[in-house]
Amino acid sequence: MPALTFDDVSFAWPDGSVALANVSGTFGAGRTGLVGRNGSGKSTLLKLAAGELAPTTGRIRAAGEPVGSPSRTSPVALLPQMLTLDTTMRVAALLGVDRALDAVRAIADGDVAAERFDEVGDDWDVEARAGAALAEAGLAPEMLDRVVGELSGGEAMLAALAGIRLAGRPVTLLDEPTNNLDGDARGRVHELVTSWSGALVVVSHDLELLDLMEETAELYDHSITTFGGPYSAWKEALDAEQASAAQAVIEAKKVIATEKRQRIELETKIARRNRAGKKKADTLPPIVANAYARRAEESAGRLRIEAREKEGSAATALDAAGRRVRSDDSVAFDLPDPQVAAGRRILTLGDGERQWIVQGPERVALIGPNGAGKTSLLRALLASARHDAVDSWLKGPKTADVAESGSDVLRCAGAAGELHADRVAYLPQRLDGLDDAASAIDIVQRAAPHMPDRELRNRLARFLIRGDGAHRPVGSLSGGERFRVAIARLLLADPPPQLLVLDEPTNNLDIDTAQHLRAALAAYRGAVLVVSHDRPFLTDLAPDLTLELRDGKLTEVLA
Repeated sequence: MPALTFDDVSFAWPDGSVALANVSGTFGAGRTGLVGRNGSGKSTLLKLAAGELAPTTGRIRAAGEPVGSPSRTSPVALLPQMLTLDTTMRVAALLGVDRALDAVRAIADGDVAAERFDEVGDDWDVEARAGAALAEAGLAPEMLDRVVGELSGGEAMLAALAGIRLAGRPVTLLDEPTNNLDGDARGRVHELVTSWSGALVVVSHDLELLDLMEETAELYDHSITTFGGPYSAWKEALDAEQASAAQAVIEAKKVIATEKRQRIELETKIARRNRAGKKKADTLPPIVANAYARRAEESAGRLRIEAREKEGSAATALDAAGRRVRSDDSVAFDLPDPQVAAGRRILTLGDGERQWIVQGPERVALIGPNGAGKTSLLRALLASARHDAVDSWLKGPKTADVAESGSDVLRCAGAAGELHADRVAYLPQRLDGLDDAASAIDIVQRAAPHMPDRELRNRLARFLIRGDGAHRPVGSLSGGERFRVAIARLLLADPPPQLLVLDEPTNNLDIDTAQHLRAALAAYRGAVLVVSHDRPFLTDLAPDLTLELRDGKLTEVLA
């Protein structure tokens, strides 16, 4: 029995924009990687399968049961892409054990209310089980009572994954489970995935994780197609198919050119024969001449029909080959020129023992394990700048809070920094400062209030934010779409930033978009400070300086 079945499923947002149209397909009982371009509907598909959204039309079954039945506990557990946005959530809530845990503790303290026992049920060892799940994910059991805002993005993701595993549902859906994770933590996720009990569907841009899957399903053009193998084998097959399709287009164009040439030659031949026939007819009796003319016309008609049929067949073959060739839109990151001179001091980083000065349009990578304080270093650095120098979500009431908490971390860690740039743009790891109720065009317009509406729309289109999508509430967008709104807000700001500070910028991006971003940053005429665990991305970026933050010390990593 398939783990998940989609039968002619469609979904439209309240504004009428269609996210999925007539999607049918199945997912098997093993491990399946779900791939597709940003905005293709992968996250929406998972939310529909988990019952968090209701399809506009069609039916969904999970583990043999209809999804959305109010009388049953859902057989599906979902680890959502944007889970880390709620920074006030307790880790126990991420694990789904907060109510039972609180009830057990209350009973131990003397609370004998009946509802407390109902909340516990048979789960009296909930604290021990939850602690073991955290330990299996490489986290301390004492973390249960902390809140997400106190954790690094990687720690929050691991805690949530531990909770999903603890739930033990028949079908599990993981949406970008290795976001924000360092190499060691990714390795733990990979181990958890390979030993997972039950059906597993994983959306990810982590190629190593996708290669642990038994099948690869692609959501493309509102259709699900399944390949019996991991991502690398699927990609190889897709590339071969696309090369074959492109060659078929070339061959079909050649055939069409040949058929057109032969049709022209045929018409020339018929015209010559008609002229010769007319001369001959003048020497023949009328009845013979008319019979001869009729035979010539019938012959010419047959030849013309055959030529048209051949040319039509060639056009049909070209059309079929053309439909096989994909013509996906790509993001064109429109980075401004902030005109940063090569000798312009932008940033100073150090830890008391050594300092590094960043000048001009240099690229700096900051790496280190989860929980080392990388994000805190960025935020304290930004909070130390002039209030009007930073275009970020740290403005207003948040600035003082971040400065205080960030400085505490830095005093303990020993790392420090100073900003010298006049204009700085910050992209936070969690993208948690976007107004979910506002549209993409409203958010970007606030950063570029003097840009004419037509120009703004044209430039947003280069980020693939166009049509109805530009007016949809940001809260309804996928992680990749949210990223495009966030980065467009920063890059289209007027005046342009001299320094881009990016915290895990490739989270939630499909592979092609991440490559386009890397190329754009490499060509950017301003400075870039990037925190990332994405090793292929950093390798391609080829930073001028790589610093590792570990145990409170900054160390230069030499190539």
